[in-house]
Amino acid sequence: MFAVKKLVEKASIKKPGGNSSDGLKASDVDPRLLFHNGVPSGAANFAFDNTHVILAISTKDGRIKLYGKGNSQGLLESSEPLPSKFLQVWDIDKKLLSDAYIVKEEITSFAVIQHSLYMYIGYSNGNISVLKIDQEPWHMVQMQYTIPLSASYGDSEVPDDTVVTHILPQPAAESKRVLIIFRNGQIILWDIRESKTVSKTGGNMSQPLHSETKKVSSACWSCPFGSKVVVGYNNGEIFIWSIPSLNIGRDSSASAPDHNTTQNTPLLKLNLGYKSEKIPIGSMKWIYAEGKASRLYVMGDCDDASSLNSLQVVLLNDNIESRTIKLGLHLSESCVAMELISAASNEQSKHRQESLILIGKSGHIYQYDDGLIERYLIQSQSKSSPSLPKEVTVKLPFADSSITTSKFISNTTDVLNIEEEYYRELIKNYPPLIMVETNQKDGSTLMSSAKFTGFSKVQNLYITGHSNGALNFWDASCPLFIPILQLKQQSENDFSLSGIPLTALFFDSTYPLLVSGDQSGTVRLFRFKPEPYTTNSFMSLTGGSKKGTDHIIQSVKVLKTNGAVLSMNINHSSTHLAVGSDQGHVSVFSMDGPTLLYQKNIASEISAGIVDLHFLTCSLQGFEKNILVVGTKDSSILALDSETGNTLGNGSVHPKKPSRALFMQVLDGQGNSEDATTKQSHILLCSEKALYVYSLVHAVQGTKKVLYKKKFHSSSCCWASTFHSNNDIGLALLFTNGKVELRSLPELSLIVETSIRGFNYSPPKHGSFSDIQMCCSSRGDLVLVSGDQEILVFSALVQRKIFR
Repeated sequence: MFAVKKLVEKASIKKPGGNSSDGLKASDVDPRLLFHNGVPSGAANFAFDNTHVILAISTKDGRIKLYGKGNSQGLLESSEPLPSKFLQVWDIDKKLLSDAYIVKEEITSFAVIQHSLYMYIGYSNGNISVLKIDQEPWHMVQMQYTIPLSASYGDSEVPDDTVVTHILPQPAAESKRVLIIFRNGQIILWDIRESKTVSKTGGNMSQPLHSETKKVSSACWSCPFGSKVVVGYNNGEIFIWSIPSLNIGRDSSASAPDHNTTQNTPLLKLNLGYKSEKIPIGSMKWIYAEGKASRLYVMGDCDDASSLNSLQVVLLNDNIESRTIKLGLHLSESCVAMELISAASNEQSKHRQESLILIGKSGHIYQYDDGLIERYLIQSQSKSSPSLPKEVTVKLPFADSSITTSKFISNTTDVLNIEEEYYRELIKNYPPLIMVETNQKDGSTLMSSAKFTGFSKVQNLYITGHSNGALNFWDASCPLFIPILQLKQQSENDFSLSGIPLTALFFDSTYPLLVSGDQSGTVRLFRFKPEPYTTNSFMSLTGGSKKGTDHIIQSVKVLKTNGAVLSMNINHSSTHLAVGSDQGHVSVFSMDGPTLLYQKNIASEISAGIVDLHFLTCSLQGFEKNILVVGTKDSSILALDSETGNTLGNGSVHPKKPSRALFMQVLDGQGNSEDATTKQSHILLCSEKALYVYSLVHAVQGTKKVLYKKKFHSSSCCWASTFHSNNDIGLALLFTNGKVELRSLPELSLIVETSIRGFNYSPPKHGSFSDIQMCCSSRGDLVLVSGDQEILVFSALVQRKIFR
């Protein structure tokens, strides 16, 4: 996920008087992806291994995500963030690229011979090679055996467009025969041992005058014994062709004689409406079912999801009936790929549950229960009115509402100390993202298994605020986040969680205390009881009843400010709470009451909004002064008397060309802004276009003194946060194009530049929330949640081993 890493040292733009500290060094950092959970962005294609029950999803930027039994997941990344033009072999255990097969010709198809280490490779020039995969280490060896175009076509004149589009080993004879389908429509059955063509079909079909040449776009077997193949074309036609079979078995269809013959007439033409709408056949999958329920899934290659023919499933039995029994599956978007997967039971002799999975144009994954589709088709034969099967959008568990704000509190030490058996049991009961096992349980089992006796036991705590007003607490010590506590909507007589989206969070584990702010300007203070808690299972505090709350919640106080809450901070010495809103209001409360001490509006001609607030005590003109530093959305910095709200000095300081501010932090060298001394402290301001480090003593007096500055040129910054390594402070920056920079403070020297593959940020529209939520712990551990599909966790510092 982190790709194209570069280590660079750059001098700061300005050098203030005095010696600068050594600061953060390249040897202190090692930005890396720790784990990925969910569906990667840019999903483009599927592959499924029925033997080992592994599903693979490839992306447009060179990644492969694997899903297996027991909630196992793995992410493979090629060296270049591009689709591969070459054949690659990956060592799944080591998650490393073992070998790449690079040839001059374009590889247009390949097929692995099941239960073997051999595969066919088809090229654009019509030739076919055979490769063998050798172990220790895994690498590909080209065999002497080939199927040249001249041999497969015979002595006849070779026509144009002989690109190999499909290589299909014949069922029940995989090691003896292989079906080769060329883009021009020619279908050839090749005898492997005798190295000769057994039969030809599909070619020289009559084309209407003045029409484009029909080309093969999809194909699959439609018989368990390899006597029928379904071929789809770019003009929307679907033909079933008869193929000679060594073992017809109970298949009663009349196959072609088993000698070198040529047939140009299909066994059957399926009219599903694709031809009339000029929709190419993008993909086809066939499921064999004894009796009368064998079915063919057909996906049209079209951008219009409203088309009635975008995705269909049709009964395809040995005895074709006069009436076509079919079902149209209609999604909210067009699809780019589909696959049939078989969910395995632990008992090998038991049944396997089939599912249809689809990749939408947006990259979302959808899943259908094939059993419900089969039932619908069977009931349709009796002309009854069965209920339509519904798709399930693949989402992260418990993502019942989108995340709108978050906090991450990670282990302050570099070592994880957990109960291994406890986490093993939780992961065992974790609801699957994509169903590949029939015996996996739902989320309620996980909730009942999770123990929560207090925050001090949770080494990595992730807190999320949601669009429905809910608060969720997660144990983030392993790749699958475990829910441990949930605060849902309450009545006005209880917690008054109103269902309004949460916009800001503040958490202090020493009390412990949680403060939440929402879009309406409501602020809630949750004080928790001393640990350990008497409950030992997942807590969901919901509804108007206070049942269960006495175990954990000591008190809840509700405050009100003007505008959506953007920022909050607490002065521990005075127990004052500062709240900043999107309308430019700064409200300071005494948490003992709670009582509003004062409210001040900071006007802006460009963009109102308070992005950050910091309490600190500093010396001004020989006197100790308690101040509140305010950072606004228009990149202004203002100092207030924290007791009265009066403006200090000559007003605010701001850049000549302000841009939207993202982050502000008071830097004192120790990371404790409340105890900052004016002489050694700085103010860091991060905006979309630049970084600024100001002198604190000058900024408090309203005087602009820039100590360090860095402008961004290639792309805009979309997120920023500071982190600590011992006594040194670092700055993490994420840009809209996925670039990541780690810089030392206060000099802003670039230490590491890298990137997050697949990251694509677009700013949210007014009044809405971004699909991407990011937060960083004080120790440089970053959690990125992209919509409801994926969670990524990164670490910036070296030797951080705090995750299972």
